Amino acid sequence: MLRGSVLSPDWYKSGEGQGLLAHLAHPTTGNRRLYGILEYPNIPPSIECVEYKVFLVGETGVGKSAVAGWLAGLPAWNRQAGESPGLRVTTVYWPAKLQNNLRIFKLNIWDTGAGAMKKYGHMYPSCKDGAHGVLVLFSFSDRSSWEEIPALVQRTVLPQDPITPIVVGNRFGNLAETTVSAGEIAEFEQNWNIPVVCVRNQTNSSNPGSITEVATVLNTICEQLWIANRKPRHAINL
Repeated sequence: MLRGSVLSPDWYKSGEGQGLLAHLAHPTTGNRRLYGILEYPNIPPSIECVEYKVFLVGETGVGKSAVAGWLAGLPAWNRQAGESPGLRVTTVYWPAKLQNNLRIFKLNIWDTGAGAMKKYGHMYPSCKDGAHGVLVLFSFSDRSSWEEIPALVQRTVLPQDPITPIVVGNRFGNLAETTVSAGEIAEFEQNWNIPVVCVRNQTNSSNPGSITEVATVLNTICEQLWIANRKPRHAINL
């Protein structure tokens, strides 16, 4: 897992980091801009861009599309209604400093609804084909989605797959509805050697997610992909 071993987690707060984030922002709103899959931000060409394909899995209703929007910095990300009817690719750019070298990460996040996967047999293979990582989702307000995580990881990442799993807990922070304890999260991370990151529950605002919280999650995702794809082969503890 090795969180924080190669990536500087607070670098984005520096003047250099804020300057690069400004290149990724919309000039009118100041929010991070959503880029098409063929678009590229106006950043210095001397900064290397590393690209990864990531796909989402999780039970229906855990908020896969909402999490993709949250990672992309979209407003109203938490107002997603219903299941995704087809396949959607959200492109997220994120700057980071790894071992004193600047990188721009380009994450192509593939998301499809469970109904679409059942109806169209090619959907899931298309999501998994060539993927570097998978975000395995559960909801803190749905105990069964958490209990399904070990089996979902085993079904999704086979021993021969060069795919890095990261578990994402959506709807975090509402103590009245939380059904998963911090102790259970820590035990899972230790036993499975897979990081768990959290997306805070946000129902009263349509603003993009807090940049501090988004940075924590994106830094973890980017670092795990970077480390795993520099190993000759990586595996999870099944």
